[in-house]
Amino acid sequence: MVVLQRNEVRRHRLVFFLTVILSVITLISIVRNFSEASPPAQLGLVILAAAAVVALCLSILQFYTLPKRSKVLLFQNDDGIVIATNALHEGFKLRFLRDILGENVSAFTDEERMRWKALEADGFYATLYVRNIRKIIMLRLCTMVFDDVFVADRNNRWEHHDSSSTAEPSFSKRETPPLTSWKSSS
Repeated sequence: MVVLQRNEVRRHRLVFFLTVILSVITLISIVRNFSEASPPAQLGLVILAAAAVVALCLSILQFYTLPKRSKVLLFQNDDGIVIATNALHEGFKLRFLRDILGENVSAFTDEERMRWKALEADGFYATLYVRNIRKIIMLRLCTMVFDDVFVADRNNRWEHHDSSSTAEPSFSKRETPPLTSWKSSS
């Protein structure tokens, strides 16, 4: 598995976008010049058009396969922190956190699972339950791994740390995550 850094993903998107533009321009110029070209040049234009179509298809496909922004919600309770994420397909991030936190990670009880089940309607899944870890350590670890980190404290006050351009954002905003069907009951 290849893990891309955040700035590499941005560069890749730019390259794919430029490839789409170049392919379309190439196809338009081939259509305009095909009828007045000689037979050997027409063969070359057909080969060039095939290459442009392949490049166009691959670039469009790459737009859909590039990773989306990964978001994590941290809910601080009296006895621990619940981590909910929208990036279940990126299990290596969760394994990384679980390996670092070690014995502080515990399993959800059936009641806790039912409590956090409402998050699934918004695309978030409660994945880890961490005890005896300070909020600042958990926040630092999550900003290293995820693009958007939302933290809710015991009083349901939210902080948003946008770490899509740097692993250590210098400030946070008072924003709530895009939750529509879940209300905190802590």
